[in-house]
Amino acid sequence: MKRVLNSVAAIWCWLGAASFAAAQTAPAYPSDLLALLPDDFAVCIVMHDLRGHSARWEKSDWLKAFRQSSVGKSIFGSPEMEQFTRWQADMKKHLDLDWPTLRDEILGDTFVMAYTPGPKDRPGDEHGLFLLQVRKPERLAKFIDKFNDVQTRSGELKSLTKMTWKNTTYFRRDQEKKTQFYVVKDSLVAITTKEDVIKNLIQGLPDRSADNLWAKRFQRAGAESAFLTMCVNPRILAPEVVRVGKKGDALPGYWRALDAIFVTLSIRQNADLRITIQADAARLPVWARPAFTDTLPMSDLWQRFPEKGLLTIAGKTDFAGTAEALKMLMPEKDRTKLAKDWASIGAVLDLDLLKDILPNVGPDWGLCILPARNAQQLPEAILAIAVKPGNKEKPIDQTLIKGIDFFAKFAVLQNPNDLRLQTVKQGKIEVRYLASTKLFPPGFQPACALKDGFLLVATSPAAIADFGSPRLKVVDAKEALLLRLSAPELGKLLNQRRDHILATLTTQQQMPAQQAKKNLDNVISLLGSFDRLTLSHQGGAGQASWIIRLTPAPGQ
Repeated sequence: MKRVLNSVAAIWCWLGAASFAAAQTAPAYPSDLLALLPDDFAVCIVMHDLRGHSARWEKSDWLKAFRQSSVGKSIFGSPEMEQFTRWQADMKKHLDLDWPTLRDEILGDTFVMAYTPGPKDRPGDEHGLFLLQVRKPERLAKFIDKFNDVQTRSGELKSLTKMTWKNTTYFRRDQEKKTQFYVVKDSLVAITTKEDVIKNLIQGLPDRSADNLWAKRFQRAGAESAFLTMCVNPRILAPEVVRVGKKGDALPGYWRALDAIFVTLSIRQNADLRITIQADAARLPVWARPAFTDTLPMSDLWQRFPEKGLLTIAGKTDFAGTAEALKMLMPEKDRTKLAKDWASIGAVLDLDLLKDILPNVGPDWGLCILPARNAQQLPEAILAIAVKPGNKEKPIDQTLIKGIDFFAKFAVLQNPNDLRLQTVKQGKIEVRYLASTKLFPPGFQPACALKDGFLLVATSPAAIADFGSPRLKVVDAKEALLLRLSAPELGKLLNQRRDHILATLTTQQQMPAQQAKKNLDNVISLLGSFDRLTLSHQGGAGQASWIIRLTPAPGQ
């Protein structure tokens, strides 16, 4: 835990430990830099507008409150912070450069890093490219000269050679075990380990059209508003995927349908981590296409599960179609084994799993974990899946509930003195549940019921009673909610289970009692700074995005 928190501290240090100047107008997104990406790049990372983002973060109420919290004080007083302070002093001493200047005037606009692995038979052919767009070119030139001078005097830099290509000057830096090439052109600096890469870049400098394919892809992925973006080029990595794929494996074919994969991080009112995949939807398997053609419909369960849920997961799935897709992804021998396993499951209920059950369950399904009703009880949970009657002669919904009832009765036969199967009425709903004062923890009474077209399995009849009628639905949502975690409720749960957690940390993890208490308090304090964590989906026009969003607590 301490290592995780200290890692967070290092990130905060790099991004905003010093006092910042007033926010400047954000620099234009670097379409011209993206035009210089090598055609064969496999992975690319872009950091944009560090200066502006740092200024906004420093002024945020959340960061101010975080600094004053117990966990904030612990982080900013950590050894990593002291190490960062020493690093700043060394940089100032040897390079005459402080962190605010490096952050705002050199790294503040945009930098791009691209990497291409070498072929399997020529791993030494791997190469990378570093592109930097600076606000003050003269300050960058001074820094480079100083850096070269320091390394020359220390003996790390063996030689620095001025070279020319296409009437443009570039430099070769020879060190003991590696060689680098770099060019400085106006506000641009480019660094690479391969001379042909720097020559190709120089040749492309005059024609840096903003209307290029990768710039459009970055824009579609929402990278222009992101602080940090990682892009994967599937076409370059396709040979590696094909090479490791098993015979008959469908994955390589699906991979070839992908155009780009993006991971973007935006930190404004919320912190958004967005995973975006762009593809030729027509070449994707049928089961995968809906996510790329439109935003997935939101499950009705979001309107039925209690809003006070600690953790809620809900979605819509075509179970029959997904089962067929999984079969197609498997080698033939695995498909045969799976078919036998499914047949065994269906035999228990005297139904065919693929023909009878899967077409009549879903598409709505979900899980909701509710806060514990008191400190002595565990959190409650509701598992729900939509189920249709199906065959009139043998209704699927009734058959499934009878199947669960059969296993419950079997459990009672195994424990006749300690376990009871009971029934309770909740209006017109009949709830069957198991009760035991010896086998189960307090409040735990496994229950099941059919309610409003859903098969419910819960930790108690009271949890089933919390499953309600639909509330007002959200219409035309831009994103489909898939998961929601309540930070305040999680903090309350940790506080309720404090004694048990501390006992585990001190006995099983051998952590000193004082350190265990401090770590737990820090986690609870950190959770108090946030309201919720959500996962949602957004799709359309050959692009699918999954957004992980962290929302600060109200008033921060």
